[in-house]
Amino acid sequence: MVAVGLKRVSPTAAAPITWAWEGLIPKGFVSLVAALPGVGKTAVLSALCWQATRPGGGELLGRRVAPGGVLYVDFDSATGDGRALAGWFERHQAAYPDGDRNKIALLEPDGDTYGLGEAELGQVAAQAKEIGAGLIVLDSFMACFPLDSVKSHAVMPVFSALRGLALDTGAAVVVIDHLPKTMPGEVAGARGPLGSVAKTAQARAVHILTRVPPREVAGRNVLRLETHKNSFAAIGEPFGLELAFDGEALRVIPADLPDGSTPRLERAKTAVLTRLGGGAVVPKAELVKAIVEAANLHSKRAEAYLSKLADELGLLKVTLPGRGAPVAYRLPEAEPLPGEPPTPAEPEEALWF
Repeated sequence: MVAVGLKRVSPTAAAPITWAWEGLIPKGFVSLVAALPGVGKTAVLSALCWQATRPGGGELLGRRVAPGGVLYVDFDSATGDGRALAGWFERHQAAYPDGDRNKIALLEPDGDTYGLGEAELGQVAAQAKEIGAGLIVLDSFMACFPLDSVKSHAVMPVFSALRGLALDTGAAVVVIDHLPKTMPGEVAGARGPLGSVAKTAQARAVHILTRVPPREVAGRNVLRLETHKNSFAAIGEPFGLELAFDGEALRVIPADLPDGSTPRLERAKTAVLTRLGGGAVVPKAELVKAIVEAANLHSKRAEAYLSKLADELGLLKVTLPGRGAPVAYRLPEAEPLPGEPPTPAEPEEALWF
């Protein structure tokens, strides 16, 4: 008999999804948390780890954190003795003294180890099983996997190995990643994690952390967490969190966002109406860009927002002259273009994920 690489499974016998961090980080799968350098990724993820060590599990930002062992693989600030991570855990322990450091295992590169290869990932799996880890954090993708992350054929084998690690251990595998450098006029995080879109495609959850300008929050250290992808739960509105230092203690607490009272769809609507005012005919690409900037979305979701708004507002779709017959929109009360009758906007496929 010829060996094949597929097997049939029952869609009714699957175990339910469980969460390392309720509604945000699923166990048994790979998640990404990405930010620009220095924003506070390690502070937030180490807080998540510490909450897992509290009796019965803790909570972070109002969401339950499942109890269990934690394995933190630090290639980003490795010193050979765990000093960088130990400092964060000391701050979290000062805030929540009932956590247990003995439930946390730290792994750092040994000598000239350059990235995580097959042998090192085997060590990670063995250590995770030994301590009963429900959470494995890899810090960071760039340091753990020094490859050309722009190329999908380089990224895909890594995520295949990470999916295997998550399935083998049953733990939530959280990869700390970076965002691309922002271009002029671009909102940080709008394009998702640095490199190939294969990262977002292969992860089951993708969360983006950005810093709120201190001048907008009275000088406090407030971050914005936005979910770009969540395969097993609803994607809610972005929410704020504050890194609140009190002497030696650090608490990660909820915080209001400056624009938190205005939902993203409303901000997108305002941006579209502003550009279509006065009977303007605006190319679709320009409207999508305006929504990206106004609502801090990536382009695919901005297109979905535009499709929804086109229906809601009754926008008229116009085909412009030129190569590729670009599409534009105008308000329904606008005058028709000479020689071209208006046509109702047709619904486009919306990506509400």
